[in-house]
Amino acid sequence: MKTMKSVFSATLILVLTAMLQGCIAGKQLMTGAADPSEVKGTYTLLLYGCHYPTQIQDVAILVDEAGRYPVQIYDLDTSYTVKKGVPAEQALSEADRFVRCSTNKIWRTEMRKILDDSGGIIGYEVRPLFMPVEFGTADVIRTSYSLHEGTVRAYIRLFPDVERQQQQGPSDGRGDSSSGM
Repeated sequence: MKTMKSVFSATLILVLTAMLQGCIAGKQLMTGAADPSEVKGTYTLLLYGCHYPTQIQDVAILVDEAGRYPVQIYDLDTSYTVKKGVPAEQALSEADRFVRCSTNKIWRTEMRKILDDSGGIIGYEVRPLFMPVEFGTADVIRTSYSLHEGTVRAYIRLFPDVERQQQQGPSDGRGDSSSGM
């Protein structure tokens, strides 16, 4: 009976934690495939990354200035720049150029629309896709968006495998040389 109470208590704690975390993080938003011809109007451009030549976590977010929700990147203010009042064609061009700032080989860029909770378009994200031989996959950046108290929060991270690879540094293919052999 005591074990049953412990299991029940642990389950209850996990459920409550998950519920609280969901309330804190807000409602998760979806992204979908986008075509550059859809981009019309004036945008605020959020340019994340490009602080050093080998950085691969570079993303541009185009936020429709006529939209319902502002977008904030969930990171230090110094990790991104903001440009307001950028016409659509110029915003696309600047976004594409910005995400190509890495010295790593970029295969192409990808644009996705950021959808609100009713399926409307909040804005667009543009990010690089790398040559798969560089990192084992073309898509190395994990972006997610949540709606919290009338503001969209953008979370930008590397996929865990890519992040580990970046922390370990480049491999020379000779194995571990620390053994002295």
